[in-house]
Amino acid sequence: MTWPILNIPVQQSLARRYIERDDAIIESLYEYHPDRDWEARVRWVDEAAHLRADRKQLVSVLRRYNKARNDHPAVTASLDQLERDDALVVVGGQQGGLFTGPLLVVYKAVSIIRMAQEAEARLGRPVIPIFWIAGEDHDFDEVNHAYFLTPEPSVARVRVEKKEGARAPVSSIRLDEEQWEAVLNEVDALLPATEFKPALMERVREASAGAASLTDACAVLLGGMFGPYGLVFLDSADPELRQVEGPMFRSLIAQNDLLRQAYGASERELASRGFPTQADRAENGANLFLIHEGERHLLFKEDGGFTDRHRTLVRSEDELMAAAESAPHLLSNNVLTRPLMQEYLFPVLAIVLGPGEIAYWAQTKEAFRALGMRMPLLWPRMGFTCLEGTVNKLLGKYELTAGDIIGHYEERKEAWLTAQDELGLDERFASLRHDVDARYEELLARLNEALPALGRLGDTNRAKVLEQIDFLHHRAKDALQKQHESGLRQWVRMRLTLHPQDRPQERVYNMLMYACRYGDGWFKPIMEAPVLWNGENRLVVL
Repeated sequence: MTWPILNIPVQQSLARRYIERDDAIIESLYEYHPDRDWEARVRWVDEAAHLRADRKQLVSVLRRYNKARNDHPAVTASLDQLERDDALVVVGGQQGGLFTGPLLVVYKAVSIIRMAQEAEARLGRPVIPIFWIAGEDHDFDEVNHAYFLTPEPSVARVRVEKKEGARAPVSSIRLDEEQWEAVLNEVDALLPATEFKPALMERVREASAGAASLTDACAVLLGGMFGPYGLVFLDSADPELRQVEGPMFRSLIAQNDLLRQAYGASERELASRGFPTQADRAENGANLFLIHEGERHLLFKEDGGFTDRHRTLVRSEDELMAAAESAPHLLSNNVLTRPLMQEYLFPVLAIVLGPGEIAYWAQTKEAFRALGMRMPLLWPRMGFTCLEGTVNKLLGKYELTAGDIIGHYEERKEAWLTAQDELGLDERFASLRHDVDARYEELLARLNEALPALGRLGDTNRAKVLEQIDFLHHRAKDALQKQHESGLRQWVRMRLTLHPQDRPQERVYNMLMYACRYGDGWFKPIMEAPVLWNGENRLVVL
C-alpha cells in the first residue's frame, strides 16, 4: 500500500517551525531535539527516577481503571512492563469526546502506539503507550458532539445535551439513559444500512449503557480498538490517580510563585522571537483548579493565598496543602501544569502532540526546570485523510487529486464549470458589457454637450442597462449550473468528504461513519503505515 503525503499547511507558526526542525527555535524554546536527543532524554529519565511517583502505586491504579474499561491481555502485559525500572512511556492525550470525538483522537492513539513500538525497537527496552484522557477538563461543549457525512451530501451534527448544573469536570457529568438513547437514535438514523451496522450499533450501545460519562464511553470504545495493541488509558479525573498525584500538587502549591516566574520567563522568550503565547495565562494565575461543590474553579494567587476569579473562594496556602494531602481529588491541573504532572507520574520518553499543543508546551520549559525536571521529547502526531472508493473514482473522473480538493477547490471547480460553458458566457457577456458601456459613454458625452439637462437621466439609464446585462449574465450562469447540477453535487461530495467545513477531515468527522462502512478493522491498515516524525498528513485509500 502506498502512503502519499498531503500538503496540508500547519497554520500555527511556532509549531510549523518546530515541525520543520528549526534548530534555533528548538534549542531556545524546547529541551531536546526530537530526532537527535533520544539517548540524552533516556539518560535524564533514568537519573531522575527519584523525582517521580511510586511506580507500583501508579500501576495499581492503572490496572483497576483499565480492568473496568480496557480489559485486554495486551494491556495487562503493558502494565506488567511498566512496573520494570527500565520502562519508558510515550504519552499523548485528548478529552474524551462523544463516540471518541473527531478522527484526530483515533490518529493520536495510532501515533502513540506506533511511535512507542519504533522507540522500543530502537532503544531495546520497554516503551509503553499511554493515552491520557483529559477528563478533568470542564468544557463539555467541546466534546458533546460528533459530525457525520450524510448522503445529500451535507455535514450533520449529533449532540448530547447537558442538563443544567455546575461547570464540573467532564468525567463528573453523569449522562442518564434518556440522554444516551436520544443521541444513539440520531446516530442510528444517520448511519447507512450496511452489513457492519447492527454489530457496530450494539457495541456502541453497550459502551454507552455501561458508561457514567462521556469519558468512560470514550475509554471503552477506544479500548475496543487499541487494547489489543497494549494501549493503556488513564482518566486525569480519576480520584485514585489523584491520590498518587498528591505530592506533586503539594509541590505545585509550595512553588507557585517560582512557577509563575518561570512561565513568565518562557513567555518573554517567545515574545522576543515574535511568537504569541498559545495558552492564556493571567499574571497572578496559580495554574491550578479547585473543585468546590462539584464545580471547577480556576485559582489565582492573591495576598499570599489563593482565590477564584470572583473572590468568593479563599484558601490559604496551608489549606490548599492540606487538601493536597488529604483530599487531592479536589485539585485539578490546568493546561500548563498538566505537563509537569505527567512528568511526575511517568518515565516519559516523549509526548505526542498536535500543532496547538506543541505551541503551548513552549511556555513550560522554564517551569520544568524550576522543579528540577526536564521537558521530554515532543513528537508531532501523525495525521491521515481517508479516501473512499467512490470519491477516488470521482477524483479520477475529473482528473483531480485529493490535494486539489483540499487546497484549490474553488479554483478547480470554476475551471471545470467554465470548461462546460460551450457558449462562452463570461466572454460573450464581458464583450457585450464593454461594447454597450463604450457606446453609452460616447452617446452621453454628445448628449451632455447638446442637451445638458439629460446628463443625470443618461447616467441612470446607462447604469440600469448595464445592470440588466449583469442580471442576464447571472441568470445564464445559474441555468448552466442547473444543467450540470449532477456534476456539481459530485464536486460538493468530494469537498465535504475530504475537507468538510473548510477544515482537515480529521478535525471534523467521527470514526463511526467509517466503522459502519468498512467494519471494526477500518483503521488497521493505518496501523501499518510507516512512522512519520514530522507530523505529515497521509492519504489512506479505504
